[in-house]
Amino acid sequence: MLDQFQPFIHDFIDNIVDVKVDGNCGYCAIAALLGMGEDSWSLVCNHLLKELGKWSNDYIKLFSGTDRFKELRRFLLVNGLSMECDLCFAF
Repeated sequence: MLDQFQPFIHDFIDNIVDVKVDGNCGYCAIAALLGMGEDSWSLVCNHLLKELGKWSNDYIKLFSGTDRFKELRRFLLVNGLSMECDLCFAF
């Protein structure tokens, strides 16, 4: 997979994880690279939710209001029935 990147960037890449494409692949890759296993992607979403909550005032300022903040928080909620993060369907 390294050949998919321009040669000048190769020295900056420490690890590549090939995860299944299932709508949560970005979170799966993060979980795998953190040593949690790619099936732990929902924990990544939960940690991001906690981050948003802990620094909510700063994020609201960063996003110039509460609308985008609420939207991102809603996207990070894991749908218990389908086990998919709502962010995967946002784009």
